[in-house]
Amino acid sequence: MDQTIKTLQLLKQMRNRSVSELTGQLSQQKQLCQRYQNNIDALTSLNEGSQIQSGDTAALMHNQSHYKTHLRHLINWQQQEFAMADKQAQTLQTNLVKEACREKTVELVLEDQQAEIATEQERQQQKITDAMSTQCWLRGR
Repeated sequence: MDQTIKTLQLLKQMRNRSVSELTGQLSQQKQLCQRYQNNIDALTSLNEGSQIQSGDTAALMHNQSHYKTHLRHLINWQQQEFAMADKQAQTLQTNLVKEACREKTVELVLEDQQAEIATEQERQQQKITDAMSTQCWLRGR
C-alpha cells in the first residue's frame, strides 16, 4: 500500500507540473495573440489614416497607393499569424483542461487510497485495543 501511495503522490506531482507548464504556455500564447491583435489594430489605423487628398500630385497618390497595398499585405499577414496563434491557444486550452482533469482524477484516487489506509490502520489499532481490553478483563476475573 505504501508503494501505491508513493506512486500516486509522484504521479500527482507530475500532473501538477504538467498543468503548471501548460498554464504558462497558454499565458504566453495569449500574450502573443494580443500582440498580433495590437499590430492589426495599429496597421489598420495607419491604413485608414492615409487618405488621398484632392490636391495630391500623381507621384504622391502613386506612393500612397503602394503604401496602402503594403499595409494591406502586412494586415493580412498579421491576421494569418493571429489565426494560427489563436488556434494554438485553443489547442493549449483544450490540453490544459484534459491535463487538469487527469490531475484531479489522480488526486481523488490518492485521497481514496489514503482514506482506505487510514481506515485499515484504525481497524488494526481497534483490534489491538480490543485484544488488550480482553486480556485485562480476563486477568481481572
